Order: sequence, then C-alpha cells, then structure tokens
Amino acid sequence: MYNTYTIGELAKILGITAETIRYYERKEIIAPIHDQESGYRYYTTWDLHMLIRARCYLGFGLSIEETAGILQSKSLEEIDELLEKQEQIIEKNIIYQMNLLKRLRTNRKLISRSESLNFTLQKRPGIYRIDTQKCYTIDLKKDEREELKDFCQKIPFVFSTALFPQEHIEKGNKEFYYGIGVEEEFAGVLDIKESEYVHYYPEHLCLYMSISSRSSQILTYEVLKPAFDYMEKNNLQLAGDVISQVVSMWKPKEEYFNYHNIWIPIK
Repeated sequence: MYNTYTIGELAKILGITAETIRYYERKEIIAPIHDQESGYRYYTTWDLHMLIRARCYLGFGLSIEETAGILQSKSLEEIDELLEKQEQIIEKNIIYQMNLLKRLRTNRKLISRSESLNFTLQKRPGIYRIDTQKCYTIDLKKDEREELKDFCQKIPFVFSTALFPQEHIEKGNKEFYYGIGVEEEFAGVLDIKESEYVHYYPEHLCLYMSISSRSSQILTYEVLKPAFDYMEKNNLQLAGDVISQVVSMWKPKEEYFNYHNIWIPIK
C-alpha cells in the first residue's frame, strides 16, 4: 500500500542520525515495519511526517515525554491545552530575554560614561538593594544570608553597589555598606519585593558622577569631595543616601579595579 524506506534513507531526508530515529521509536513516537526474516526496519511517509511533527513539538520546547504523549493523544483539546501552556512558557522566556537585552544595553551605556568626571543632574532609577557587607567585612545573620542567596539568583540583572548613608556623611563617619542591587524596571520580571533586608530606594533627582576605585585604597565618602564642592558652589543640598552602581571590574595583575557610577540625591 505504501512505499517503504530504510532507516538510512529516512535519516538522510531529515538530516538526523539513524540512532536518533531509533530513539524516537523507543519512545513509541513511530512504529516502523519490522521484516521478520531480515530483521530490518522499514519506514513509510507516515513515519517521516510523524518525525517532522515530533521535532516541531521538541522545537517548541516540549520534552520528549510530552512530545510522545501529545502524539499519542486523540483529543485536540488536550493537545491545545499542552501547547497553550508551552506558549505561556515561551512568552515568559521572551520577556525575560528582552529585559536581559535591555539590561546589557544599559550596562554598555553606563560603561561608556564611566570615565567622564563631568557632573550632571539626572534622575536615579528606583533601586532594590540588599547588603553583602559593612565596609569590607561580611557579617550577616542566617536570614540575611538566605535572602542574599535568593537575590544572587537574579544574576545577571544584579549589580554591585556601595551605599554611603546620609547620616554617616553628615557626621564624618567613613563607614559604608556594600551590596547588590537591581533596577526597579526589572523587579517585576524577577519578582523582587521590599522586605526586612531588601530595601527600596525610589527614583530621585541626583547629581551624577563616576569614580574609579582600587583594592589598594580604602573606599570612603571622601572620594565624593569634588561632587560636594560642586554642590556647595551651586547651592545644592544632600537629600538622601548616596548609592553607586559598579559598571565594570578588572584585575590586570595583583590589584582589583572598578568603576562606580554615583547617584547623590539633591534638593
């Protein structure tokens, strides 16, 4: 009734290996004709198109088990329900990837401005932030460590960030906090919310600048002196905690370097 083809012929048509076809057979996706005398398998065009359909479902991201199940189902409703679920997964992944692309482009833009010492007025984006350390010492409670671990799962959307509390600056206290942060626009995709240890800093008008830092020098708010001089000259006042975003790091030899983009809230 139907012309038959060898496994080698079918493999050449599909551009896959004979072993791959045998794998689909073991998963009961196809059922070739077995010649009892020769022991050879023979395939029809039905098998060809079942394999094409199977590879379509696999290309949609379904597992081999889901693919086998969908090909053995007689219910179009069941097939559509499974495809609808996969559609939602793909859509979610696309949204994630689009946000990831946006994050990468933002990082590139920040890097391009990081060597400039010019002061500009611009709005700092809203930021969710969690501490990793006080100055250079990690001393976190168990709950803090757990929440920090969860926050780290948001990499590569997170960035390292220093925070100089306004109160410390005004009192001459050189202590600062280091941590990691995520910009507010990505918080929804990453399901980040404010908590006991994750703090939210809303969008705010800031004096923006860039500084370089290195491991051989202790970081303090004193690196911000040129900005504070500029603020005094232009009648600007500090209006909140100073937050940085580390946009690049490198280690050419024995020393670490990085660039901070600094947001100094003003009024």
